[in-house]
Amino acid sequence: MANAKQVIVRLLPPILTDLLRAAKHRAGQANSLKEALGNAVSGEKPEWEAVPVDRWTASNGWLHPSIVATQIEKWREFSQSIRTPEPFGKSHEANPGAAVNISAHNITVTFGYAVGRVIAEKQNGDPTRLLDWGGGIGHYASLAHELFPRAHFDYVIRELETLAEAGRSLLPQVRFLCDDDEALSQSYDLIFASSSLQYSRDIYGLLSKMAVSGSRWIMVCRMPFIDHADDFVVIQRPHRYGYNTEYTGWFLNRFKFIDFMKGQGYRLDREFLNDERPFVPNASEQCTYRGYLFEKTH
Repeated sequence: MANAKQVIVRLLPPILTDLLRAAKHRAGQANSLKEALGNAVSGEKPEWEAVPVDRWTASNGWLHPSIVATQIEKWREFSQSIRTPEPFGKSHEANPGAAVNISAHNITVTFGYAVGRVIAEKQNGDPTRLLDWGGGIGHYASLAHELFPRAHFDYVIRELETLAEAGRSLLPQVRFLCDDDEALSQSYDLIFASSSLQYSRDIYGLLSKMAVSGSRWIMVCRMPFIDHADDFVVIQRPHRYGYNTEYTGWFLNRFKFIDFMKGQGYRLDREFLNDERPFVPNASEQCTYRGYLFEKTH
């Protein structure tokens, strides 16, 4: 049964509900700005900060032991939250007891759309060959099983050794690889990268290697894009998620990114919107998180 708030929203004209959603988004940005100002007053470093490219420190940041420890700590609750008939409304990064989040649900269903496109084209019951780039300890591998319980997967995750070691003990049916060349030595039905490619310093070189693998589909998700400025580097300090570290990554010009993929022989099949818009106080342009599904042209 709908609660009073849901009933009121349903009775409002569409234009008013759109205005309410916009106001809610602006309130979120205002909170981010307020937090940034508070950090400046207290002398604490902000969660996000634009920096010169020579400040790159991503590898060391992602190897911090708090990352694998936090993912293992949250694994059980995450696994329980995605079991049928629960909604896919909790991110693997969500803190214990967090409420269902529509953005997390949207990202999971976006992943399901891409995997479903691949499965629909499979013949003779062959397994779906999927490379999950930066797949952590196996969150999307678990989601793939929940989304398509009757499908067969040859699921490969490319990760850092610390995360791969933890993932192997949790999901022995998944192959964890720790070397780029080994992971890209074969072709896949789908290469999927969620919030991972932007942490590669030579991101366009890595995308070129993915294209050379000849994989049919390449999908990126939860990546920060900008519309006007050229690519630039930011530092993120993800302490709110339990990661006691900092790492660098790219904010990418989305038109440059799409044109690059076209130049590698991949056409844009679909764009996806993610409801993540962090505020970076000193950035030349604020980003929006997006996803893109590319298909190899013949």
